[in-house]
Amino acid sequence: MRTNTESTLCFECGMPAAGQLVCPGCGIVQRVTQEEPDFFSLFGLPRKLSIDLAELERRYYALSRQVHPDLFQGRSQAEQSASVRSTALVNRAYRALKDPVRRGLYWLTLNGEALGRDNKRVPAELSALVFEVQEKLEELRQGRDPSLVREAGEIHRMLLARIASAEERLRASFARNDRADGNGTSALAETKAILSELHYLRTLVRDVEKELETEWNGS
Repeated sequence: MRTNTESTLCFECGMPAAGQLVCPGCGIVQRVTQEEPDFFSLFGLPRKLSIDLAELERRYYALSRQVHPDLFQGRSQAEQSASVRSTALVNRAYRALKDPVRRGLYWLTLNGEALGRDNKRVPAELSALVFEVQEKLEELRQGRDPSLVREAGEIHRMLLARIASAEERLRASFARNDRADGNGTSALAETKAILSELHYLRTLVRDVEKELETEWNGS
């Protein structure tokens, strides 16, 4: 994925502005091409799995203020359109990087990696849990028994605890990957495995929350 603008020069003042949303010379928002900038470089961050979330947030708000459409009211249509597109891009990049799972998946894509076809299969260590949860949810759909609702609530808390534990392991795995500079095969495999685990755990949580919400709404 390349970092590009339509030109290496600002369309307004002609100063070099390649890979930047805002021209450093005149402050004009640049016309970004369909090939999105690397989300890490967009915020001036190294392409690492471990990031300082407070620093990411600070840079997000600073960049958002620079490109916000309110600043470009009364300006040319080109500037207004570029501002809207850039704001959407900044928001999308921030959402991707602040969430550890989305950041990990995005980092894999940038580095020509993916979870692979095996991610369509439930990890062996989770298969029993997935079966148990889905079976309990089916009972809840059929019975609407108060005791089943309580059990679903307990399952929900258990899943959230497992997610918290997996996210801790993911952060540690991120650090090992960063130290290996992307060349650690075992660290990369570990990161992929945890990302796959979190994908299924989050899916289970959404399934449970959907059924609980249905029950609470009395439908």
